[in-house]
Amino acid sequence: MVMEISKGEEGRLAALNRLTAALIAPIESLDHILELARISIAPMAVISIIDRSAEIVLAAAGVSYRRLDRNRSVAALAVESDQPVAIEDVSADPRCVSLEVSPGGTPIGSCLGMPLQTADGYVIGTLLMMDANPRQFGEREITMASHLAHLVMSELASRQPGEADYLTGALTRKSFRNEVDREYARALRYDRPATLIFVDIDGFHRVNSAFGAAIADEVLKSVANRAAECLRSTDRLGRLGGEEFGMLLPETMAYEASQCAERLREEISGLRFRYSDKVISVTASFGIAPFDSRLRSPIQWFAQADIALYESKKAGRNCVSFAALPQVVDPVSEDGETIRPLDMH
Repeated sequence: MVMEISKGEEGRLAALNRLTAALIAPIESLDHILELARISIAPMAVISIIDRSAEIVLAAAGVSYRRLDRNRSVAALAVESDQPVAIEDVSADPRCVSLEVSPGGTPIGSCLGMPLQTADGYVIGTLLMMDANPRQFGEREITMASHLAHLVMSELASRQPGEADYLTGALTRKSFRNEVDREYARALRYDRPATLIFVDIDGFHRVNSAFGAAIADEVLKSVANRAAECLRSTDRLGRLGGEEFGMLLPETMAYEASQCAERLREEISGLRFRYSDKVISVTASFGIAPFDSRLRSPIQWFAQADIALYESKKAGRNCVSFAALPQVVDPVSEDGETIRPLDMH
């Protein structure tokens, strides 16, 4: 399916990706913020993020609230308008005609949605305060809601990984390497499956030269966003440098990883970027390296994925290749030195 890119949306999703690690586990402090909202503004309050297709609840108080499709979400109104949304009577507001106005079975009479905005100006979610009855929200309540929204973002930012690539939201190469090191040790110790995937955008330098850095950045953000959306919360995405990304999939067999890679390859080839009167498309090549106990180090695992990626480039690009079975040789470090195992005898 061909998809034309929305520049603002891709940047927003990249900003959301930077916070992904902070959103995996419940954050107790968000519950305290919701209690303040209930005391000072409205009896029902929800903190949620809005991804490409859904509203995902991080915390809720006074109401049972479930995941909703984005096009059915009241909270998404604040994201799309990029400013606070106060609705005095939900049943009479034309913006709410096609929306879910009884989340968890509790009808909403009125609501105040406050955008959750990152430091670089992207709205990633909403602090939504609701009342069962129609009512107005005064200036004091809107000011209080704004302060609470800033507090929510401070809590999320404090849990943001320090090693995140600012443009794409992926982990930096160093941080991703650390994740691979840990997964290598875990898979080796417990004899568990894991797979490493390298992704390289084909012809990226030509895009950069012909259309400039702004379009090149949109390509990078869009590819990273699609990759992040393919992954589970236990997986990791890293930017290895330039136009190359790495995907680490614990507890994943090679054939499962290849299905993920093929889906992502098709999605990337369907992206369309508009530049002046031109429409630009890109493709990507993939290299897959399943974990194997014969690998002598994480560096050799990295090398296997890199070799598989090279095979995809050599085969004509826009395809997926697997690493050959590892040879039992002494691995070489990134500075060129041979790494030899310790003598345990």
